[in-house]
Amino acid sequence: MLTLEFEEHRTNDAGKEMFEEYDWWKQLVAKAAEKADSFQLRCWEDESEGIAFGEKFGARQESTTKEVVFAGKVTPEMLSSLTEHCVGSDGCLNYFTLALYAGNQLVFESAHYGYEIYWLHTGFAEMGFLMSLAKNHPLIKGFHNQKD
Repeated sequence: MLTLEFEEHRTNDAGKEMFEEYDWWKQLVAKAAEKADSFQLRCWEDESEGIAFGEKFGARQESTTKEVVFAGKVTPEMLSSLTEHCVGSDGCLNYFTLALYAGNQLVFESAHYGYEIYWLHTGFAEMGFLMSLAKNHPLIKGFHNQKD
């Protein structure tokens, strides 16, 4: 499993992690979705934009936390909406946590509004993609191989 490392850690007034731009996040999600068939989305109760997405593309799941949880299928329409409308009016991602799965296997996770990225594709092509992403988006310092 690889984790992305960022140059800086910024938060908005509400303490939510934020970045200057999110093109890198959109590219990561699109690449990870190539191997994914389902998703899980977690939002907090006051995050109406993320909840609206979850209600449109998934089914609400039981949660043992105060998070609102949705699960659904990865479809072209879902992916387009996810990436095109990922940034809320507060400048942060609309989704506290997004996990993508291939069957029951986790292939990608974006947590804490994108500040914690877990990439589980470690093939040669995926490494090339990540290296290119880091080169094209200076806010990505690199990636770290983390033992499971």
